[in-house]
Amino acid sequence: MAISEGNILLRMSGREGILSMLRDFSSDIVIIQQTQPDPYLVRMIRANRFDIPIMIIARNLIAIDTAEVISAGADDCVSITIEPVELLARIKAVVRRGRGYGTTSQIITIGRLTVKEDTQEVLLDNDPILLTHAEYEVVSLMARRRGSLLNKSVILSALYADGNRPASKTIDVMVCRIRQKMRKRGIIEPFKTSWGMGYRLNENAFLPLGAREKDNLDVPNYVTKESSLPITGGLNIVQTSKRLDNA
Repeated sequence: MAISEGNILLRMSGREGILSMLRDFSSDIVIIQQTQPDPYLVRMIRANRFDIPIMIIARNLIAIDTAEVISAGADDCVSITIEPVELLARIKAVVRRGRGYGTTSQIITIGRLTVKEDTQEVLLDNDPILLTHAEYEVVSLMARRRGSLLNKSVILSALYADGNRPASKTIDVMVCRIRQKMRKRGIIEPFKTSWGMGYRLNENAFLPLGAREKDNLDVPNYVTKESSLPITGGLNIVQTSKRLDNA
């Protein structure tokens, strides 16, 4: 779901296609419409390690069913008769909580890295890094989704929500440019690459220098294999754009 300036970008999927949709498209929230709350899809999403917020909209709400879907991992459960203005407010609140900040906080801090979403700045050791708008969006997306593998389709979907997406090679070029800029500031490997799959933020690269040196002394240098799984600015829900007021 992508909500921006009152518009909603809505991607529709049946239960059989929801996991592939989450892997292939950047989304901020999953909204499941049901006759009555059923935890099956919620459990399936959580079992596949997607930490995206989930909202249930149900026709028949019974307290015990609502409690069951929330216990399974849903973030909110509302009646289908909910007023559009309240629905939008609830969606925004759930997405804010999912991103880890409240109404007034638009700052993401990961060690030496700071992303200011209100001013669209990326700082390293509190010193701004000069990025293009698209490069900022890539860093911001990876910071919000830290720990998750983002394939090129997800990143392109986040950057070009209107559907006019360039070739996927564009992402490789942008990531390369961001790497070059960060390496000049001492961050040797800001992103981890899973070849043929995508990128994710390398949080260890942004550890304070003292902490990293201590880790190098205390921890044996084991060789490890990466395994990871795969959601923009604004809110991303998914089909034709509509005004929420017309819902």
